[in-house]
Amino acid sequence: MLPDNHFYSTLLGYISLAACVAIALPQAFLHWRKKSAKGISLTMLWLWLIGDIASLVGTVVQGLLHTLIILGVINGLIDILLIWQCYHYAKWQQFASILPFLRRWVQDSGTLSPSERLSSPAPTLTGPSSLHKFKRYRSAFYHALYVLLVVGISIMVWGLVVARVRKTANLRAGEDGTDPEFEKVGAAFGWLSMFIYTTSRYPQIYKNWKSKSCHNLSIWIFVLLIIYNITNIASILVKSTKRPYLIVNLPWIVNSSFNIILDLIIMGQFSWYRKVQGANGEAVTVVASPEFEGEKPKQPV
Repeated sequence: MLPDNHFYSTLLGYISLAACVAIALPQAFLHWRKKSAKGISLTMLWLWLIGDIASLVGTVVQGLLHTLIILGVINGLIDILLIWQCYHYAKWQQFASILPFLRRWVQDSGTLSPSERLSSPAPTLTGPSSLHKFKRYRSAFYHALYVLLVVGISIMVWGLVVARVRKTANLRAGEDGTDPEFEKVGAAFGWLSMFIYTTSRYPQIYKNWKSKSCHNLSIWIFVLLIIYNITNIASILVKSTKRPYLIVNLPWIVNSSFNIILDLIIMGQFSWYRKVQGANGEAVTVVASPEFEGEKPKQPV
């Protein structure tokens, strides 16, 4: 029978896996709905992909927890999806700008007729309405349920895996209580991925600062990233705190720790720029039907 710390480590590893899978969904859905990926930094995504490849090589060479290896594969696929969306929607917007009638067709494809659109100007609000607040609270509620669902599913999967391990007593290499051996090549790739990961957030932070906005960027991708990194660290530390084990896993511990801080900074940007825009009394235009997807709604002059 496996020790309890192994089971807890596996549980945290599967929660980290579930959070990893769920990370891309809010941002990918936002890109699809807006038909735009302008909010997210393409440089950050490319650095993520390079870092994930380096991390995957490091975890395989070092023979670390199997959840860390699976995380590297999933992270790489997520990066490819988001990068593809960036290039895909950039071409979409270029195509739409070449064909002006496409915009008119999209605008006129709503429930109102063109004559009704011309006769009913969009109302302008000078502050957040109760309906706007309700939509924000409802969105937060649904996203919170989404996070809880992710954690719940991961616990269920963990339970099934634990039951099977108990039944078959089939221990994976490096998970039977022995410490993984230190490999210079694996450590080098681990520290390389750590450096790439920790520098990948700066393009996004700079992009938000330059535009003074987090438009077209989902805050939930960073909420899930924080959950992912916390459970990732916990899954490593819960399994063992022996010095040789910590030395082997140190690049991934340092990487997740720094990324938590940087993700909190980006979440702080969300809060700050929202507060600044509210303090400036910027008017919000409410239209009867969505504007052309992919463009930021224009503020009234």
